[in-house]
Amino acid sequence: MPKLGDALQTLRLVLRGKFQRDAAWNFASVAVLGICGFTLQIVIGREYRSAPLGVFNQVMAAYIVFGQAAVGGINLSTLRGISESRGDRGRVTAIIWGAALPTVALAAACTTLFWFSRGFFAEHLESPGVAAGMEVAAPGLFFFALNKVSMSIVNAAQRMRAFAIYSSLRYVLMVGGLLVVMATGMSSDRIAFLFTFAEGLLFVPLAVEVWLQTSRPFPPGWLVWTREHLRYGIKSVASGMLLELNSRVDVLVIGWFMDDGAVGVYSIAAMVAEGLFQLLVVLQNNYNPLIAQHVAENRLSELEAMVRRGKRVTYGLMALVGALAIAGFPLFLLALDKPEFRAAWLPFACLVAGMVAASGYMPFAQTLLMANRPGWHTLTMPDTSHRGAEPRKSPKLAPK
Repeated sequence: MPKLGDALQTLRLVLRGKFQRDAAWNFASVAVLGICGFTLQIVIGREYRSAPLGVFNQVMAAYIVFGQAAVGGINLSTLRGISESRGDRGRVTAIIWGAALPTVALAAACTTLFWFSRGFFAEHLESPGVAAGMEVAAPGLFFFALNKVSMSIVNAAQRMRAFAIYSSLRYVLMVGGLLVVMATGMSSDRIAFLFTFAEGLLFVPLAVEVWLQTSRPFPPGWLVWTREHLRYGIKSVASGMLLELNSRVDVLVIGWFMDDGAVGVYSIAAMVAEGLFQLLVVLQNNYNPLIAQHVAENRLSELEAMVRRGKRVTYGLMALVGALAIAGFPLFLLALDKPEFRAAWLPFACLVAGMVAASGYMPFAQTLLMANRPGWHTLTMPDTSHRGAEPRKSPKLAPK
């Protein structure tokens, strides 16, 4: 691993171009995400304690996995297509309208499945509150899919400042949704309403943003792009779902074997670690359009140089951030003012250590997708099919 000083010096030298300015805006949005994420965890933990927090995070785990299915990889197909054709407004319009119909249809189907599966999840997690939470989160899942594709359109157009603003708005609205839950006296099982509140309101400015990037409705060739989005999505959706399942399966497994309180304690560590992971997502969002453009123009040697430079900077940045986060996490736990959350430090340290170890490669994890190789990308994802069915738990185990 390169020396931290060398990596930071490289970072200072390159903070001059459009990529770096765009990344700076999106790092600022991560700061907003962190503040809002901490606010959500602290308020829910202090006001409702660990069990309702556990219910909320189990609902969110199911919500995120279903959300990937609802998007169906169409967001990545749209991102790749527009990144390769930014100068051709007619082609960009066809790509956008080609994504509209399958996105709406798939989002509606997955939202319906999510709503009807709420009893199944509640029964198998032995948590009745999960059903109530999934019920109020279901409309948000529909808008999440539409917003995900819309954000990819903004990303592909390299309107990264706008992308940062919309990303920040999503998390500010989530805090607003929690305040609505508290002000209206909803039960603690319905905290997940904040997803519906945030995604529904975010849809409005994003719809305007996308409309302004099109020249006219249903231009010639849009059906061709509908078929292309579906082809691409079928090959890539499994990788997205596996990735999200890998990042959420810990919460679901703990919910399977332990009670809601144990899930709440662990989810504090997982949520803060995920906030740090967003730093890598920012870099990935900024690199993806550039990767697609370099591959389309066959500038592979320049792409290799960009990847090498990016790895050095990323390792240095995340080593510093990870060390500070692990050292400062106990202060965050003090703000919760609940003794049961003290056990979250060890899992947090393990999660962050693993994240730092993989950080140099994460910004470039979707290179095959940007190179129009969604099937190959899916094959590189971790295979969990060898795991047998988990045994039925009965009764719930108390946390050790």
